[in-house]
Amino acid sequence: MAPDIRCRKQVSTPPIGGHANKGVPILIKNLVLAAVAAASALVAMPASAQQAEDPAFTAKLRASLTAHPEIIQEVMQAAQAKQQADQTTALNEKAGPLRSQMFAKGWGPVIGNPNGTVPVVEFIDYACPICKTAHNAIDNIVKKRPEVRVIIAMRLIFGAESEKLARFALASDLQGKFPATHHALYEAFGNHHETKPTDEALKAIAAKVGLNYDQAVKDMRGPKVNATFENQTKVANEIGVSGTPFFITRDAVYPGAAPEEIMSQAFR
Repeated sequence: MAPDIRCRKQVSTPPIGGHANKGVPILIKNLVLAAVAAASALVAMPASAQQAEDPAFTAKLRASLTAHPEIIQEVMQAAQAKQQADQTTALNEKAGPLRSQMFAKGWGPVIGNPNGTVPVVEFIDYACPICKTAHNAIDNIVKKRPEVRVIIAMRLIFGAESEKLARFALASDLQGKFPATHHALYEAFGNHHETKPTDEALKAIAAKVGLNYDQAVKDMRGPKVNATFENQTKVANEIGVSGTPFFITRDAVYPGAAPEEIMSQAFR
């Protein structure tokens, strides 16, 4: 559906404008040199398997890569794409036997038509900025396509603050206020670096959507919210969901966000 763009549990990439890893160029150079040596050994190896690698071939290959370094980039991109495709296939296989459970009514709160015939599970974190971007696309899709039923599942990426928001959202579902609360949470938060989910902020959201705040606070640690939260976490762990957003349709999984039209095409 899209490049794998999502918030992850473990982020190793330095921020834009941050300090780059100076060891990376050296590592790439060593890997390429090792690949050159291995390739030359394989190509130059005679049937008798006794002749050493051809130094002239190695020199030519090295010169070619030096003159056309874009080849290295193309190979690395192809390898990365294959790795991502293999990982997505593995995730889809793990999701297979769990689909009937996830698509069943009551497994998670719903955005869109509760009786929609096209089920889509979306694992989210309300503190994830990429989830917030995807939310806008999802909102438009369910408005245009009443057959789509988006089942929301909680997957914590940013810790305690994420859990507080997730439990508050699940508690709102017990009062029939989930869709409005879901939208309000993304409007107020959606970026863990900025607004924090203080009690005052949640009280303001409760007042905005007509939610009984005191009851919601009690329900956040009540048996129904606990059961939903724990079940969704268990399923996410079994599948291997490591970032958000993460979408599951009837026949595929899609890690990451994408433009609205691409997402809509995937939801079949």
